[in-house]
Amino acid sequence: MSGEAPGSARLVLARNVVHLDPAPAVFDAMLEGWARQQTAQLLRPETINPRLRLVRRLEEFSGLYPWQWTPEKGEAFSRFWAHRRRARPRLR
Repeated sequence: MSGEAPGSARLVLARNVVHLDPAPAVFDAMLEGWARQQTAQLLRPETINPRLRLVRRLEEFSGLYPWQWTPEKGEAFSRFWAHRRRARPRLR
């Protein structure tokens, strides 16, 4: 191993590949590395997959990658989903 922390995006990204748009590749590699870490901790897919979906939803909601997130974006995301959960029964 190269001395990288387990789950590091560098361990997932292909070496000697230059991405024209590196941000999506790094984001996907980060999530893959995180999933591998969780698998190594013996967590099951039923635990890992919802966590990955949550991070992807936050990225879609904010239009930003994790290294660009601010506490305000996280709060806005939380308020949005809290509002949707409360509104759902009213829509029925």
